[in-house]
Amino acid sequence: MTVHSTEVGIVGGGPAGAALAIRLAQRGVEVTLFERLVAPRWRASGVYSSVLTRGHLLDLGVPKERVSALIRPIDRMEVISLRGPRCRLRYQEPFACGIDRVRLESTLLERAAAAGAVVLEGHAVTRVDRSPGGGWKVDASGPDGRATWRARYLAGADGPGSMVARAEGLARSVHRLRHAGLTMHRLDPAAPASDLPMPAAMVLGDGWYCGLAAVPGQRTNIGIVTSERYLRQRLARGARPIDLVGDIVSRLPGDVRRSAEGRDCDALQVALPLAHRVTRRAGSTFLLVGDAAGFVDPLSGEGIHRALVSAEFAADTILHARTGRPGSGDAWGAYERRMSDRFSAKDVLSWLLQAFLSRPRLADYALRRLAARDDHRATFGSVLADLEGARDALRPGFLVGLLRP
Repeated sequence: MTVHSTEVGIVGGGPAGAALAIRLAQRGVEVTLFERLVAPRWRASGVYSSVLTRGHLLDLGVPKERVSALIRPIDRMEVISLRGPRCRLRYQEPFACGIDRVRLESTLLERAAAAGAVVLEGHAVTRVDRSPGGGWKVDASGPDGRATWRARYLAGADGPGSMVARAEGLARSVHRLRHAGLTMHRLDPAAPASDLPMPAAMVLGDGWYCGLAAVPGQRTNIGIVTSERYLRQRLARGARPIDLVGDIVSRLPGDVRRSAEGRDCDALQVALPLAHRVTRRAGSTFLLVGDAAGFVDPLSGEGIHRALVSAEFAADTILHARTGRPGSGDAWGAYERRMSDRFSAKDVLSWLLQAFLSRPRLADYALRRLAARDDHRATFGSVLADLEGARDALRPGFLVGLLRP
């Protein structure tokens, strides 16, 4: 078996792994990225993202015109309960983002290769182990057969069920509020062909909710989240996942249903469970980024944004660790703390939102209060867009003010 060497091995070529490769390669670090797919394709994921995502892509060196081609601006989110309540969250320029996820991955992988990273598409990592002499051993299978890479540092960017997380015994099962995600795109011929801002919608049903976001190419991304129990019950009665999508789309209000009734643009993808837990995100000479570092059912629409932020933090960590200066040995612990400081409150908010959604009457009550209280609605929208810290929406004063009669 052929043996290669690299300073940093990155398992997974999604937005987090590719962004990390770009940042390290731009600083002259020898990087090898392993991506099991031969070329990016649609897979179960969210596309609605923070207003800050545009800036992160520009920071990675993606040309402004290319960033604009990857993003449909979203100027408002309509939150609608089929039981009656609804409210509107508005976004000011530069607006929230509906991302062309497949082209985003292609763009970032191209940028990584142009920066000097070795990008190995079509190479499935089959095993990772710590090397006896330090560092890591990565076994991968590609078009030319199997080979082994020796890496000084290792980054797991391989999503839920991360092989790197499992190799370190960090992955944990999710037992409560287990959800399934069904995602696809449909053509919306009525959407403007230019990059004019469009609305997004979140529709709350019984046992499910459906997010719709416009993306480039006159397409609408449909993301449906159901409880695991609801999905299994429907499947047991003979329904197919695509039948479930059709049933839910038919129940959407007319003002949002139109954008979801066109022809299918790609195959429906299903993810279960729609959450991933790890006991920690880093240890000596390794770290986890993106969804591999843990995520909660992405109601808040921050998956891509979190991927890009974690890649930035991870690059800082590896660059610090490789200096060998005093304190560099604690770089891995510092990464853990930095990630916790940045995302722990948002995770608590996400779990709180899931708890509300599991109780329809409570969700409707909160939605009515949000619609009636301008200050609370503005704060909540800013928190979801990452323009304000999630702790602002978790303050007792905010919650009491929102929920009081």
